[in-house]
Formats: sequence, structure tokens, C-alpha cells
Amino acid sequence: MVQPLFVILICLTLAYLTSELLRQLGLPRVVGQISAGLILGIGAVRSYLFNSESLDILSFLANLGIILMFYYVGLETNFKAFAKNLKGSILISIFNTSLPLIIGFLLMRYLFKFDTLPSLIVGISLSVSAQSISIDILEELKMLKSKLGNFIVSAGAVDDSIELMMVTVLLAVFHSAIASSTVQKLILDTLVFILFIIIARLLFIPYTLKFFVREKSSTSRFMVSMIIVLLIASLSEFLGMGLFIGAIIAGVIVRQTIFKEVTLPNWEEHDIARSTHIIAFGFLIPLFFVYIGLNTDVNLVLPNLPLIFLFVLIATVGTVGGTILAVKLNHGSFREGLLVGWGLNPKGDVELAIITLALNFSIITQTIFTSLVMMILVTTIISPIVFKYLVSEYRIRQSA
Repeated sequence: MVQPLFVILICLTLAYLTSELLRQLGLPRVVGQISAGLILGIGAVRSYLFNSESLDILSFLANLGIILMFYYVGLETNFKAFAKNLKGSILISIFNTSLPLIIGFLLMRYLFKFDTLPSLIVGISLSVSAQSISIDILEELKMLKSKLGNFIVSAGAVDDSIELMMVTVLLAVFHSAIASSTVQKLILDTLVFILFIIIARLLFIPYTLKFFVREKSSTSRFMVSMIIVLLIASLSEFLGMGLFIGAIIAGVIVRQTIFKEVTLPNWEEHDIARSTHIIAFGFLIPLFFVYIGLNTDVNLVLPNLPLIFLFVLIATVGTVGGTILAVKLNHGSFREGLLVGWGLNPKGDVELAIITLALNFSIITQTIFTSLVMMILVTTIISPIVFKYLVSEYRIRQSA
């Protein structure tokens, strides 16, 4: 049987090769990394490479990757971005999030007769967007600083913040349902956690960061940021709200502390986020995506093609259609709404983390998990292609 270290090497190498190959074709890296997991999940390959030990190690690294992913989401959540195109951004976020969420929830709850929690998970998974893909394309086309680019980025920032709140509430519901907590206990634990967060924000985190800043060491700052996120995540888990709520909140608090109370030289201002990004997305997140692919049963794809198509349709029509409606209400054009909608349509990191947790806790079935993974892959493949075409057309019209 292959040693676990060599298995991790194979997972990372294949994830890199497939993601680079697909990137050359203009597709996001996440598609290649999940594809690597699908390849490694093929019967004979999986049985040769993986045993219980290597799967446990891969699962641990994947879960650590999710923690750092949510921490990074918190670090990058910029509430000041609301000020840019605020009215239009809020309208877009409300419509392009609520439409697929409501349709997906009603479909699962009343047509397919699923319980409320799995129906809610499907609805949120269909509504959450991955703005990072759109930003990569705008950078590639040198339009990130344009009026259109600023509008997409600010709309995405509001989107991210609303989705952050939705995910936080969903994670709390997750762990409350799993632990069978009473409402009174959940409220008490939440109040204790809030009290700890207030104390941490006012005292512990500022003084700790200031102490390590005096050492003028990026490694020390990164180490203390890891201590902070693991401490808050552990307390959040202990109080029954889950590791990932703590990770998100830790990121938000560290960001606010750095910008308001801890003075860093400009070139070092974001070194905690940068270090987290490098370690998470350069090592742990690719393993998480491989783990997603590894746990996707490809044998369930063909029998569930109608469901996959339905998920893709709801996610795309809901997101793009909701954005068009919002832009029109904000006195924009149909073409602008179509472009922004496709820019916000790709799915990605956060919803994959949600459905992985839901599968691990047996809240959703393997069939729903596989169908949602396929929906994410399809929307992540087609959205950049359509978005690039629409952006190129938009540039031609602007220059005419």
C-alpha cells in the first residue's frame, strides 16, 4: 500500500498539472483540482492509492484548508466597499441571491419532499457566487479599474458580505441540529461566544498583534494570526457553533484590528492575508478540492443528469436573471445586467465547503452532493467563457 506522504505528493502534483492544463484553456484552476480528485477516485486507482490512514490524513488537511479558507474570507471582507455603487450593488445582491435560493429551496422542499435543512443547503449552494474568478478575468482583460470592473467588484463585495452572513447562520443551524441543542442552550452559548468576541476584539487581539508587530517579523505576525483563528474557532466549536463560524469571525476581527489599531508599514499591511492565501491556496485548498472530487461518485452523474441540469438552470437563470432585473431597476441596460450577471455566476469555494460539511454530517445524500458538485463544475466552466465573450463585445462597443 502506498505511503500517505507519497499519496499527498500525487494529489498535489495531479491537482497542479490538471489545473494548469485547464488554465491554458481559459478555465479556472478549481475545475482542474476537482478533476484531479475525480481521476484519483476511479475504482482501481482509489483502491491502490488510498487506505484508511491516507484518507484520514487527506480529510484532516482538507478540513484545515476549509478553516483557513473561511479565515481568509473574513480577512478579505471589506465592509467599506459598500460605499461604491451602494444602491445598485445591494439591489443586485438581493435579487441574484434570493431568486436561486428561494427557487432551489421550494423545489427541494415541496417537489422532492426533502426536509427543511437539506432544502436550505441546496438553495444556498445555488445562490452563492465566486467573485474571484470574475476578478481574474477582469485583470486578464485589463478592465479591473474600469467603470464596469469597479461595478462588478463592488457588487461582488456586497454579495460576499450577504453570503457571509447567510453561511454563518447556516453553520450555526448545522451544529445546532447535529448536537440536538435546545433553543435556550443555543442562545446562551451564542451570548457567551459574543462576550468572548467582544473581549478579544477590545483587548486580546489588539495587544497581541501590537506585541508581535514590535518584533518586525512577518513570520511572527502570521504565527499569532494562526493562534487567534485556532483559538476562536476552537471556542466556537466548543460552544456548539462549529469551527468555521469562528474562523470567519477571526478573519473579520483581525482585519478590523489591523486597519484601525495596529500600524504596519504599507508594504506589510496585508502580509497576514498574503501568507494565509499562499499556504491555504497553494497547499491546503487544492487538497480540499481533490478531496471533493475523490468523494464525488461519478457513477451517479448519468442517472441524475436531469437533476444536475435543473440545478445548473436554477443557479444560472436565478443569478443572471436576478442581476438583469436589479440593474434595470437601477436604470441600467439589459446588456450591462447580462454582463454583470455572468460575471457573478461562477460557483466555487464556499458552497463546496458547505456541501462537504453537509455530506459528512449526513444532512444531504451522496446523490445531492454529486449533483451539486457537477452544477458547480458546469457553471464554473461556462460562466468565464460567456463572460469573456460579453466583455470583449462590451469593449468593442465602447471603443466604437
